[in-house]
Amino acid sequence: MIKLLYIPLLSLLAISCTKLLDVQPAQSISTEQAIKDKEGVEKAITGAYYSLHDVGNYGRNRVIAGDLAADNLDWTGTTRDYQQVGENLIAADNGIIEGIWASNYDCINRVNNVLDRIEGIEMTEGDRNTFTGDALFLRALSHFNLLSFYGGVPIKTRPTTDLSSINQARNSAAEVYEQIVGDLLEAESLLPETRALGWASSYSATALLARVYLSRFHSAGDPAFAALAVEKAGKVIGDGKYALATAYEDLFAGNVTESIFEVIFDAQNYNRLAQYFLPVSLTGRGEVSPAADFVLEFQSSDTLRFASSVAFDENTQPYAYKYRDIVSGSDRVYVLRLAEMYLIRAEALAYTDGNIDDIQSDINTIRARAGLDPTVAASIPELKLAIENERRHEFAFEGHRWSDLVRTKRAAVLLGIDEKFTLFPIPLSEMQTNTLMKQNEGY
Repeated sequence: MIKLLYIPLLSLLAISCTKLLDVQPAQSISTEQAIKDKEGVEKAITGAYYSLHDVGNYGRNRVIAGDLAADNLDWTGTTRDYQQVGENLIAADNGIIEGIWASNYDCINRVNNVLDRIEGIEMTEGDRNTFTGDALFLRALSHFNLLSFYGGVPIKTRPTTDLSSINQARNSAAEVYEQIVGDLLEAESLLPETRALGWASSYSATALLARVYLSRFHSAGDPAFAALAVEKAGKVIGDGKYALATAYEDLFAGNVTESIFEVIFDAQNYNRLAQYFLPVSLTGRGEVSPAADFVLEFQSSDTLRFASSVAFDENTQPYAYKYRDIVSGSDRVYVLRLAEMYLIRAEALAYTDGNIDDIQSDINTIRARAGLDPTVAASIPELKLAIENERRHEFAFEGHRWSDLVRTKRAAVLLGIDEKFTLFPIPLSEMQTNTLMKQNEGY
């Protein structure tokens, strides 16, 4: 079995069948042949960005799993793998968790191939910096996604070109954080400040650093990381030239001022989110649906955001409305947007007994855009819960809820699960092929 963790960008295995044409198939071209000039580097980086389209990534399951494993979505379809995620009873051979693992390591290996060769290729310093920054940002994003779902994982900083190095032990969570932060700090210094939509900028790296530092603070308990989260979020808010969409509904109808980094989809490179979110009556699969108690609370307390997040079919059954383009699959999928920076800063301050007025101000900035009155939370414990609730509504069905609850160690209490199940199992295929891999507790 070829191990999914280390599938190389371009296989080195020769095709053994009889050649009909004296031309090598694209999938058998070596890295040396493919990444030999600037054009090859550019294509390889573009391919790495396109790996984010995978069904195991932002094309479907990275988004769905982030809400289904928590309390925003329920399983209402026919695929048992989703049922396991929704019930927090995930088997190691679950195809969804295997796909998330494989897709992120595929992206990592793609960019490692670029980083391994780029220094020897002739191009301008500006181009080299941008391509390198792209690769480092994507490697950090992929390692962080893996860390968030599985805990400490093997760090990969060199390309895998054959099966001789498939056995690799897990790194500690602290080591993975160190690698992610190092990659992002370098990407932040190399990438341009402004890029076309769908490409990482220096502020994309800064924003991801804010998210990573906040997560690391909760993991390590060191207030220095919270201070860094405040600093990075503040930099994006103050210097990044981003602006909140005037109306919440604009986020899914053309607004570009709030997007710090998103994955671009179109009819040729589509996502399958609408297909899985929309009910059968609207030609979808109805695989997942908004949780009933969430619908009731959301609808009664937050009408503007609710109207852009949830709709009802002819049978009055709710469905997630943020992804509705079932024809071309070109719905927007945000990875980082400005609203999160305000709530990251508020959370980092709240969990380190920061200034209450400052915390309220950041919360109220997001509430005002949603047409809501200022928060009534006035103590640190109240503010922590207010931030949690604000994130739940602001980012409903965008894949944040699970990591929000796991990060703050609230998942076990709110979801009624054992703490050990706040990590997904290492996929069975990985356990069977990597002799140094150790499974997460409880699986």
